[in-house]
Amino acid sequence: MAGLLIKKFLPFWIFLVFFKFAGALHYSLISSFGGQLLPLWIVGLFMGGSSVVQLLLDVPAGHIMDRYGYQLFLLVTTAIFFAATVCYCFGLTLVTYVISIVLSTFGWLFFGPGINAYVLSHSNQATAGRFMSLRDVTGSIGVVLSSIVLPLALIMSPTLVGWILSISFVASFAALCFAPKDRMVATAEEKISSQHFYLRRHSLVKALGVINRLNPASGMLVVSGFAAGVFYGSVWFVLPLVMASKTNSFALGLGLGIFDFAVVVLGWALGVLADRFNRRMLVFFGLLVFAVSASMTGFSFSWVFLIFGFLATTGDEISSLSLWAWLHNLDKDHANDGAVSGIISVFSDAGWAVGPMIAGFVYGILGPTWTIILSSLPIFAAWIAYQTVLHGHSPQFLQNTQGITVPPKPHRPRHRS
Repeated sequence: MAGLLIKKFLPFWIFLVFFKFAGALHYSLISSFGGQLLPLWIVGLFMGGSSVVQLLLDVPAGHIMDRYGYQLFLLVTTAIFFAATVCYCFGLTLVTYVISIVLSTFGWLFFGPGINAYVLSHSNQATAGRFMSLRDVTGSIGVVLSSIVLPLALIMSPTLVGWILSISFVASFAALCFAPKDRMVATAEEKISSQHFYLRRHSLVKALGVINRLNPASGMLVVSGFAAGVFYGSVWFVLPLVMASKTNSFALGLGLGIFDFAVVVLGWALGVLADRFNRRMLVFFGLLVFAVSASMTGFSFSWVFLIFGFLATTGDEISSLSLWAWLHNLDKDHANDGAVSGIISVFSDAGWAVGPMIAGFVYGILGPTWTIILSSLPIFAAWIAYQTVLHGHSPQFLQNTQGITVPPKPHRPRHRS
């Protein structure tokens, strides 16, 4: 089945690899390019503000795509990103830099919802899981490739970088033209809980009410998702600046890709772990490993960063899988999966907005090490909150139920999406 999906949708997977490669590389260069033109705190506001705009507008963006077609707007967003990267072909100036960021903001706006909707439009109950896995794997391949190229891009002229990115988006656009046409997703039942473009289309009051009913699992997912967003958003701000200042940064070039690499390599094994072992302890140790490893990544920007980055994402994924399984056990009727997943995704995106903003202010004062250490503090806070909320709740809430496996869950972004 997986082989058939790869063959039938090969142009789409090629599109996704090229798009994520160019998009991730463009985002990685924002802090280093911006540092040549502006104070870093302003650069951080640009990066965080871009996420805020996306957070505010992705609901209407999803409605627009529902009406006019997902593939069409994926082509539109690729064209927008092409225009954003062509700006650098004219050199790096304040005008080209700002225009590129503004255009890329609207490029990302339609990308995430469009990808999820397109995949959903071609999947059914039997193939949805494989589709989601292929989406994550191909996207991660693009991110890892961009991380490998990043050290070279930092020593190239912005004009040459602009040409490389532009050509990549042209290839992405061309591949998507040959992908199977999408179909409209007509019913709510078809919009499974892992599709955040649909999930946010709920009354905020209703969503918060459902979150409160499913506490403490839902509340912990909100807290841990926000904390993870702050950390990953800060790392994507800090690491390119560190690499730009080092004479030999090729080992660190894999740093931004290590988070996705860990999920690709260990994803299946961690799912089995969450199915078979005590989830109470998995969340405890997962959050602890995530917090400690995340803070340790700031102490050495070398191969050591890769080790602790791998461990950090491993802990993050273990705790996330276990918390989603806990939520699955608490929610008996699953009538509000969309509302629950939507509000959790919103807080995760909010963390991605806050992370670069804080990093922009702290980096110039305390440097990269303390910036990353401070960005890991919300994860420690989430771990402490977990210990607190467990008091008064019986242990069976986190016990595995016979025959119940980890359910589909929204993909937690470890890169710009």
